[in-house]
Amino acid sequence: MQVLVGRPRNAVAILLLTVILGALSAMLPAASAAEGQADKIVVIMVDGLRPDALKHAKVPAIEGLIKRGASTMKAQTVTPSLTLPAFASVLTGLTVEQHGVNWNEYDPARGYLKAPTFFEIASFADGKWGGVYLNKEKLLHVAKPDRRLIINLCSQNDPTCRSQRIVNEVVTGYKTATEGKPSLFMVHFADVDTAGHDKGWMSKPYLRAVEDIDRAIASLIKGFQELGLYDRTVFLITADHGGHDLTHGTNSPEDMTIPWIAAGPGIKRGYEIKRPVSLIDTAATVLRAVGTTDYYVEWTSKSVDEIFETGPASSAPAGKP
Repeated sequence: MQVLVGRPRNAVAILLLTVILGALSAMLPAASAAEGQADKIVVIMVDGLRPDALKHAKVPAIEGLIKRGASTMKAQTVTPSLTLPAFASVLTGLTVEQHGVNWNEYDPARGYLKAPTFFEIASFADGKWGGVYLNKEKLLHVAKPDRRLIINLCSQNDPTCRSQRIVNEVVTGYKTATEGKPSLFMVHFADVDTAGHDKGWMSKPYLRAVEDIDRAIASLIKGFQELGLYDRTVFLITADHGGHDLTHGTNSPEDMTIPWIAAGPGIKRGYEIKRPVSLIDTAATVLRAVGTTDYYVEWTSKSVDEIFETGPASSAPAGKP
């Protein structure tokens, strides 16, 4: 019995081949669809890290990311230069006056951050999952519960909650996630800030804490390599504030100036950023890095487009003042 009347055999073969190739392409990982395009980003917030500490401490992992990516040691945090307001600005792309988180202690009665975060935007626009790994309870104010957001708190009040344990929880959390694998990560390390408050910014204990965090970052990179995610991931390292003596929170350059480093697929290599960078610009840059462009928000954040190997995404409406 003839199945396809009047159709040449080679046409049948082409049809079958098309079906097979379509099925195979659907099984390939998303990263293969766009060579050189990241589909994951890890924002590493090193609490209290001053840029000049990277010159005095041994930080081979961070130096490797600087050589592999784009960076500036002159980025500026928000006013006031405090942890909770700064984290709210990173996540929302808004000034402190706009998002309203102007306190710096854990106060459950105040509830959660009201403005949308880049996690929510990526979830709504592209269905992306996120993971937030925090080292301080007060940051729960900006980690709004969401079905597509994994929230992990390893409190600095627990002596075992140091940087390496947090790294282990990030890697384990990805391995064990069943409902959805995170595409956007925020990883917070508090050890440097703790050393600054206890012994002073730029003290020997402070610099040793910076070196501990560098080893943790190296371990995190290794974990992503073992997971097969390294070549698809942008690593963005910055800080919420600097510090001086035993404190921070002022408008002094020591408190306000922070590092801002991005490395990974699609990012220029060994590039020194020319334009002024604000911590607020992190939000728009995160979404640009993972290709989330189909959204519209009225925020202050502007993507640091000069770090990317290609020009600005023409469809990205983010950063409209």
